[in-house]
Amino acid sequence: MTIQPLTASSADAVAVLMSTLKPEWWDFEGAHQQLQDVQLLATLVGWYLESDGKPKGWILCAEFPGYSTMTIENLGFEEAGTLVMEEPLEPLLLKAEEYARQKGYRNLKYVIGSTGMSCHGRPITDFAEELRTLHSHGRAHFDFFRKLGFVPAGFIPNCYGENYHGIIMIKSLL
Repeated sequence: MTIQPLTASSADAVAVLMSTLKPEWWDFEGAHQQLQDVQLLATLVGWYLESDGKPKGWILCAEFPGYSTMTIENLGFEEAGTLVMEEPLEPLLLKAEEYARQKGYRNLKYVIGSTGMSCHGRPITDFAEELRTLHSHGRAHFDFFRKLGFVPAGFIPNCYGENYHGIIMIKSLL
């Protein structure tokens, strides 16, 4: 066997394989579209808050229709020259949630760094136990997202550096 690149010219053959192996997930057209349509992977959408004609805060999201999920990619608010990522952004977070619901998405996802969290600064060896015992050491950002209904659902270990983990936060929109 050899490994070949997936290209526009080979997409038909791979789509046939996908639709043959798992017809309840893909018909040929759906498989072919998924292999070729970058819009199915992610579409960026965002909003910003304006004050005196200038942006004051923003939220950038990515839509993943195949997973019925919209992710918050980044966000921020300028408050006296400082980046804030909590309360002033609530209107934008509510706008993103409203948009996601209107699109029929079932989940809103956000990844928070582990700074100020019980898992920070050490390796994660037992993901289930770490998730069960995860707590904030006064991390305002984490506590704010929990207040908005986001729940820790998993980890991306070492994603921001050694022993600096990403905490996957999910808000169900059902």
